[in-house]
Amino acid sequence: MNNEYGEEWWWEGVPSDVREKYGEIVQETRLKEERKLPELYFIDFYDYGKIIEAKPNKRVFRSYMGNPKEWKKRLDDLEPIRNTITIMHCRSQYLAEETISRLKESCVELQKLVEIVNKISKQFLS
Repeated sequence: MNNEYGEEWWWEGVPSDVREKYGEIVQETRLKEERKLPELYFIDFYDYGKIIEAKPNKRVFRSYMGNPKEWKKRLDDLEPIRNTITIMHCRSQYLAEETISRLKESCVELQKLVEIVNKISKQFLS
């Protein structure tokens, strides 16, 4: 998004409700070190989908991920798993094999996306 919007990417590419929620979270944090972290570190998992689906961003993300709606659906599918893992972390429980399989598949797809982004970024910087 920085390539598309420049230094104004946060204001131009992130929906206002996501920016507002980020502001509330940062104001509530007690650690000064956390206040200096990048904005995207504080965004909820669900909000990444909102950013991808925002009208001005569809074109930006399409060059990296093909079909942004498909990735939004993938994030929606992963959200309950992510939430379960967060809860289970404290309870020493395990995931079902089917869930683990979905996570592995998503990891492979995300790795491919990271490789595409890295390749495009290198071309942009050259």
